Amino acid sequence: HTFGHAIEAASGYGVWRHGEAVAAGMVLASRLSVQVAGLPVAAAERVIALVRRARLPADAPRLELTAWLESMAHDKKADSGALRFVLLETLGRATIRGDIAMEQLAAALGI
Repeated sequence: HTFGHAIEAASGYGVWRHGEAVAAGMVLASRLSVQVAGLPVAAAERVIALVRRARLPADAPRLELTAWLESMAHDKKADSGALRFVLLETLGRATIRGDIAMEQLAAALGI
């Protein structure tokens, strides 16, 4: 939901439906999970395929990194301004991580 809520906030509420934003956010989280949490690439590809099969958007809007950071700073998982993400180690096994480098985040966002 961290990425999904950021999509909603940065795009203007009502532009993206909640489920659409969460779906695109799941794709971003799976990409970040590959880099940071060791999620196998094949598992991330499976998440993307399932999102597309459900006819939900798999591509997030193109936003500047500052817009992402400002929107995600308000997430309820943020701890004293530090971003925390729920990421996948494997399908079905999640972890909460706050040790994400800006380079890793930017790469997951395609920036």
